[in-house]
Amino acid sequence: MPHLQFETTADLVPAEKREFADDVTELYADRMGTGTGHVAVTIRALEDGEFSLGRLESGVPAVMLNADVRAGRTDEQKRSFVVDAFDVAHDRWNVPTENMYAVLTEHAGEEFHEYGRTLSSWDADEAEEGAN
Repeated sequence: MPHLQFETTADLVPAEKREFADDVTELYADRMGTGTGHVAVTIRALEDGEFSLGRLESGVPAVMLNADVRAGRTDEQKRSFVVDAFDVAHDRWNVPTENMYAVLTEHAGEEFHEYGRTLSSWDADEAEEGAN
């Protein structure tokens, strides 16, 4: 049950956030070999001055991705997702790629809780089974 948290200084309307969330959910499922029904995406549009990254110029949009993901994915899977998500932010929100930063934090599957169960750590068999 990943949580993909995007913070940006891009000026967004709700429809743009929904479309982006749908795109990144599909992208995550594809790159990470899982379903979409459990992928949580939050998007926070921040005002200029509410986001600091040393190299940013004032008024130029930026994106920060914090992702909590289940352990078990390869470095290639994680890197592919991050770069492709950044490409979506660049294309949709006109954020320069040098103004993007991501941190992925891996958790054992048992740290992810739904009401009736906890998850297990991810393994490649899950991708083949199409499991959530």
